[in-house]
Amino acid sequence: MKINSLYLGIFILAVSEAIIAYVQSTYLNQFFNLNWVSLVFIITYVVTFFVINEYSNFIARFNNFRTAIAALVVKLLSLLIFIFCANPTLVFIGFVLFTVSFNLIFINFDIFLEAFSANVKTGRIRGTYFTIYNLGWLVSPFMAGQILEKFGFKFLFRLDLVLTVLVVLVLLYSFRQFTNHYQSRHFSMVKTLREILRRKNIKKIFYCAFILNFFYAVMLIYTPIHLNQYIGLAWGDIGLVFTIMLLPFVLLQYPAGYLADKYWGEKEILTAGLIIMALASAAIFFVNTTSLLIWGIILLISRIGASLVEIMRESYFFKKVDVEDIELINALRSTVPLSYILAPMIVGLLLYFLSLNYIFLILGIIVLTGLYPALTLKDTK
Repeated sequence: MKINSLYLGIFILAVSEAIIAYVQSTYLNQFFNLNWVSLVFIITYVVTFFVINEYSNFIARFNNFRTAIAALVVKLLSLLIFIFCANPTLVFIGFVLFTVSFNLIFINFDIFLEAFSANVKTGRIRGTYFTIYNLGWLVSPFMAGQILEKFGFKFLFRLDLVLTVLVVLVLLYSFRQFTNHYQSRHFSMVKTLREILRRKNIKKIFYCAFILNFFYAVMLIYTPIHLNQYIGLAWGDIGLVFTIMLLPFVLLQYPAGYLADKYWGEKEILTAGLIIMALASAAIFFVNTTSLLIWGIILLISRIGASLVEIMRESYFFKKVDVEDIELINALRSTVPLSYILAPMIVGLLLYFLSLNYIFLILGIIVLTGLYPALTLKDTK
């Protein structure tokens, strides 16, 4: 019952995130130029990084259910800002609140799921969870592109508002009695960092998680701008391409999690995923066509690699931790804002010297640095 409620909640949450995700940089570009958009992302994710690393203490004090509801309320507030305000300063504040709140909610869902998961089935449970989550992403980009062309940004924000209210109702129905595992504990970034560095394989999977999130950050912020403003694709076409692109997350993650549980472990699949990601990222540099088929194939291949890396990261990490290890769960999720801090910083600097297409070639090289930690992991099989 609880697991099914989580699956429903994460699906709705994914739709609410995905309808905004691939248009957020373009939305911000209405108020800020491209370099300022990069700065907005950097500041937003610096704030997110520090809030995530303090979130353990809030969860310990107020419990996972209450903090989840609070984070969702903050997200609702951010959407109201987007709907009713057109002032750049308020839009910036709204974007910070929106980004922080979503990242926190995802941590709450991690804790709910880990509390009801057995280690021997971690790959399958996480595979199902991420398949449902990514199914929400799959149905959203095309829908978002069509809505954006016909109705504009504010309609998307109103739709997101309704979806977020539905997530609140799911949590209120199923998790009001969720117990607190952390009442007597206090967490700090320094202690958490020491724990990560002490555990060799945890450190390696953290680096792979960072590489994956860096890939996502560059792709999420700069691919829509590249396709729309430099290649010349319309938003409806971009939405279609992004829908095709996301198919591997729905089709591959449960089978990959099952294989990792029953036969292979995570290392081999993780390594293959990184190589595929790197080659597909670099391929974007060489392509300058308006063919939707070619862009669909390139981005599809890139997400085949990313989907494999993502589920192997989840399977490996959550086999090594328990629900009480909230500081490590938080730290894993803090690789998201850390990536979104570094990606626009690096890209913003490179854009002073290079055109945007070079960014994807450099991204491919950066992804390859994940091969050594992946290959030297102590496998779970």
